[in-house]
Amino acid sequence: MRPPNTVTPFAERSEFDQAVDHVRTAGAAYHDGTGLVLADGEYDQLVARIAATEQLHPDWNGRGVTTDIAPGAAAGAVRHTTPMLSLDKITTKAEVAQFVESLNGSTVVVEAKFDGMACHLDYAEGRLVRAVTRGDGTAGEDITHQVTREPGIAGLPRTLPHPWTGSVRGEIYMTAVDFEQANTARTASGKPAFANPRGAVAGSIRKVGRRYTVPMSFAAYAITGDELQPIDSHLERMGYARLLGITTATMLTMGALPAGTLIHGTRIEDVQLAIDAVGELRPQLGYPVDGAVIKVDSRRVRTGMGSHSSAPRWAKAFKFPPDTAFSTLHDIEVSVGRTGRAGFTAIIEPVPVNGTTIRRASLHNVAWIEQQGLGVGSRVAVMRAGDVIPRITAVVGERPDGVAPWQPPMTCPQCDQPWDRGGQLWRCVTPACSLVSLLTYAASRDVWDIDGLGEEIAAALVAAELVGDLADLFVLTAQQIAVVPYFRAARTSEAGAVRRIGMATAQKLVAGIDAAKEKPLARHITALGIRMTGRRMGRTLASHFRTLEALRAATVDDLAGVDGIGPEKARTIFEGLAEQSKVIGCLVAAGITTTAENLDAPADASRPLAGKTVVVTGAVPGMNRTEAQEAAERLGATVSGSVSAKTDILIVGTGTSARSKLAKAEQLNVTTMAAETFVGMSRDFSGGTPS
Repeated sequence: MRPPNTVTPFAERSEFDQAVDHVRTAGAAYHDGTGLVLADGEYDQLVARIAATEQLHPDWNGRGVTTDIAPGAAAGAVRHTTPMLSLDKITTKAEVAQFVESLNGSTVVVEAKFDGMACHLDYAEGRLVRAVTRGDGTAGEDITHQVTREPGIAGLPRTLPHPWTGSVRGEIYMTAVDFEQANTARTASGKPAFANPRGAVAGSIRKVGRRYTVPMSFAAYAITGDELQPIDSHLERMGYARLLGITTATMLTMGALPAGTLIHGTRIEDVQLAIDAVGELRPQLGYPVDGAVIKVDSRRVRTGMGSHSSAPRWAKAFKFPPDTAFSTLHDIEVSVGRTGRAGFTAIIEPVPVNGTTIRRASLHNVAWIEQQGLGVGSRVAVMRAGDVIPRITAVVGERPDGVAPWQPPMTCPQCDQPWDRGGQLWRCVTPACSLVSLLTYAASRDVWDIDGLGEEIAAALVAAELVGDLADLFVLTAQQIAVVPYFRAARTSEAGAVRRIGMATAQKLVAGIDAAKEKPLARHITALGIRMTGRRMGRTLASHFRTLEALRAATVDDLAGVDGIGPEKARTIFEGLAEQSKVIGCLVAAGITTTAENLDAPADASRPLAGKTVVVTGAVPGMNRTEAQEAAERLGATVSGSVSAKTDILIVGTGTSARSKLAKAEQLNVTTMAAETFVGMSRDFSGGTPS
């Protein structure tokens, strides 16, 4: 593939040779899972410059960087019967159109391109008998033991429903949740964290003596063997793989895309729409996708087109912007959260990640920071997967000269009192330090829904000594609030200006605070900000104890008897309720709701969703997510956040965020209900109001 015209060739032979060395070293680290030397974008740019230089200087030796199947990767002991080729990369709509036009009307298929580790698998008489890494494309390593060890790999069965013999190729990858668990296990064993899910897979799957469990998944993109010779269509072959219980890239792509989106066809417009849809859904998928593969459906046509030295001519990989980049750490900010927990935020050199310029990223706890040897000036991997807050996943490379490990402050930056360092998460025990965060949290839409009570106003009310705890909000007057000065953050033309809140804003706040009294009991429990409680636990406690008085009187044993609360969590909640006893009394005096809704409603068995486990996804008309979950509980349901085999009903709203859960529900044969039907059911049960 000819590199884009914007690529600048190397002018000096020494620079060219150095770049080739760098790419091959980075390729070896990438394929072996030993770490990241270059971010994806940096790697691709260097390869493009090497390719452009080779066109100008054919006698300069690129040592296979642009022609090898996997530059820098080491060959294994198991030779592949047919090479595991790479794919030529494209990045523009013009290149997509050019490729589709070159196929002379042949049908193409668009699949999500998983950012994992490619492997070849052999089945004999319905049993998985061998698994081999891609290696250098011609030979790989035997990883059969790692693939077949408990608990196995999701989507890759070790035994099939009937004695089929054949081969499967695909990608082993990690979901976002898998990646977090893998890094937790790895750092707990004293090893440095993985920078991204792909590296975590490669590093974990090749580790023979690994003593901890690392969850992984599989998506097939090719299958050959018994009964398949007459089948010419790739889509039909993928359908056969699904019948065997093997998860396929085709299946996952079709399940994620909006209804009516074609992943196969001959028209350039349809192909581009499918690619765009995969790109738009990438943030919600929950697994790493770095592009979309465009491939000819017919094996007969593929054979006629053939391949060049490193890639087939019948397929291309459309690459998306990378979700991991490298940057330099400038500083670490320490803050206190609503429960007193110390939070750490990295201030980094601005870097584009997945289409967004990132300047701040979250960090793990102090133990993780120290284990990584993180310091100002460190080179770090920054990851932004989907709508997740950007985070630092690892320190990259050797520590630069002059960079000393960062030393955390031994005292809270707000009250200067020592941290409680009894656990892995440091905490400040001074209530006032977390008050601003607690006020902001309590005022959020899913709790009290007090519009306008953001961090700046909350900080001003605390600084003016008008608010010393949550209950103080409910005795404020508009006249008191209006004259309070506050500092406007640097986001507008008024940045840095000190101004007063004003009567209009004050009256709006007082109205919102007054309306908050009528919120359901569950939200008042959540607003207290007690450790180990959130919105879901607030609803659980309200549903179980039914009144605030009963909850306040609950013993540790009473709390431990609640579904989902163990002994440790019960003690924490008990202590939190005791600490907040005075505040709770003041809230009751202010007139908040103290009884759970529908205390005198029909018996649970007569409710429309009694005994059902329900998941809500997508936009529900007239309700936000919390309101929809509350409505489901009023109908008798137990609400869960994820689809599983235990789910009875998936309530499906509009929007692309619903697609991944809908696909999972279809795989598990979970009943679905349209959001409109659910809203009508809620309205009928509650006597005319949907919530």
